[in-house]
Amino acid sequence: MIGQSPWGQRAPQAAAVLSSGGGLEKRDDIHLFIPGPAAADPAVMAAAAEPIRPHYGDEFVADFDRCRAQLKQIFRTSNDLYLLPGPGTAALESAITSVLVEGSRVLVPRNGLFGDRLAQICRAHRADVQVIDFPLGQPIDADTVLQQLGQAPRPTAVVWVHHETSTGVLNPVEPIAATAREAGVVSIIDAISSLGGTELAVDDWGVDLCVSVSNKGLAAPPGLAPVTVSRQAWDAIEASGEPRAWLFDLRTYRRHERDWGHWHPYPTTMPTGLLKALNISVEMILEEGLEARIGRTRAAAERVRQGLRDMGFSMLCADEYASPITTAVLARDDLPVGELIAALLERHRVYISGGIDELAGKIFRIGHMGRSIERQETDRLLAAFDEVVRGAGLQQGRAC
Repeated sequence: MIGQSPWGQRAPQAAAVLSSGGGLEKRDDIHLFIPGPAAADPAVMAAAAEPIRPHYGDEFVADFDRCRAQLKQIFRTSNDLYLLPGPGTAALESAITSVLVEGSRVLVPRNGLFGDRLAQICRAHRADVQVIDFPLGQPIDADTVLQQLGQAPRPTAVVWVHHETSTGVLNPVEPIAATAREAGVVSIIDAISSLGGTELAVDDWGVDLCVSVSNKGLAAPPGLAPVTVSRQAWDAIEASGEPRAWLFDLRTYRRHERDWGHWHPYPTTMPTGLLKALNISVEMILEEGLEARIGRTRAAAERVRQGLRDMGFSMLCADEYASPITTAVLARDDLPVGELIAALLERHRVYISGGIDELAGKIFRIGHMGRSIERQETDRLLAAFDEVVRGAGLQQGRAC
């Protein structure tokens, strides 16, 4: 049903915009401030629209290898890196199924919907899942996880989300990954919405398997998912016995790179236009400088949060553990989330997201990635909010 989101947020006015003669499908001036996918630079989108070309041969493989080499710089790793066609969840499932066998004990620290998704994926692969729950809007407590890592029987893996997009919380990685490495436990990190927007150092932090996607902090179209694989991860994969999948087993990618690397180093058709678009986007990040891109992301988030506070809004989580990539804002009783989202979209072509699962109707979320971190875009966002708040007769957090 148009207007009824599977994430639990109803916005009937937005449905009217979608179904009108000037609906979203006919407009190219939507300003995305959602937590992914990000709005990409025009040069990136132009590359994606180029004519189809072969997904093998010298020219494409050279582009493919260059993209992987540049991605390693962003992951800050010298580990193996594979690009899987599909969403980030496909690469997550690939990492998990490559390591876990039926009955494997796995720890899943969880403080939001995407942590819960990791637990569901692990259970689907018949793992013995031990969930460690933390409150929504609070970060995972590393000390609690470290205590569980030290208890017998030792788990095969610990799997958690770096940036929990449902709440905008940034979870610790380094202390957990380092302790897991010392204990011989494989660390699997969901960096789908953190890579390129906040600090992440795969090698220095001792991360074994790290998964991301093209369409968030990397600011390219959806459809490609990189995963890094450490030597320790390969040891665990080899010890896991016979593969439980073919396309999703990382050994399949390693074998094709080894045997067919000169002309077809992947086991399936690659989306050629998306690869070229991603190549351009990561080149732009590295030309700007990764630290500069992360700093610009942080500055955009801080500016938006202060602007919203000045309008009487409060944030879901404290600044010290809030991600610079997603801002989660508490709803106000005098301005329902659905009405706010619809007004921003209909009157200003500004698209933000509601809360999901049990936070539906209680918060709204703003993404800081891709073009949304540009100064003119944050200006547009705050001006749109100001008009909507004033138009609703609201000021300083109270009804006027």
